Amino acid sequence: MQSTPGARIPIIALFLALLFSGCAGTSSQPTRFYRLDGQPGKTEAISLKPLPGQQLLGIGPIKLAAYLDRPQIIERQTQHRLQLHEFDHWAGSLQENIIQVVTHLMRQKLTDMKVIDYPWHGTIRPDYEVLMTINRFEREGDRIWLQMRWSLIRSSDNRLMEMQRLAIEEPLQGSGVEAGVVAANRALGQMAERMATAILSME
Repeated sequence: MQSTPGARIPIIALFLALLFSGCAGTSSQPTRFYRLDGQPGKTEAISLKPLPGQQLLGIGPIKLAAYLDRPQIIERQTQHRLQLHEFDHWAGSLQENIIQVVTHLMRQKLTDMKVIDYPWHGTIRPDYEVLMTINRFEREGDRIWLQMRWSLIRSSDNRLMEMQRLAIEEPLQGSGVEAGVVAANRALGQMAERMATAILSME
């Protein structure tokens, strides 16, 4: 016996009621946002104009591997599988955040130079530019892995003054996503230290 359209209406209504009641019982998890920070709790006014005879060093631009250029924080599960944390995101652009942190760290180490971050004003032309390409920057197990290439370019004649590949691993101190972000911050500190040392050795 075939059911009439009128008989199907209560069944459909009951199905929809159960569906929506199930959805209402599942609360959406709030998204957490993280930033790398080179100067926690500190604000400062910095003049971008170099002193007479002072060299100007520009940090950036930076190129991220395509899989890193996204808001979600990434963790490597296996050699071939990555996990994107749905509710753990970078706050803003990861590229800009890395440049800001590295610029602050380089200012601390290259005190005889004026260090500015990309992008700079059109009338400002740094004497040297640090270009960076990051191929890997993620957590795997209990470590953060950072693999990158950087170049130092002299702006006056576009001459390559230095080029290096760096592979950095930084152990986590604790568990959870935030511990990974803190370790990533320390990995950038290692990166800035090695770049600054190479630049100082050329003087």
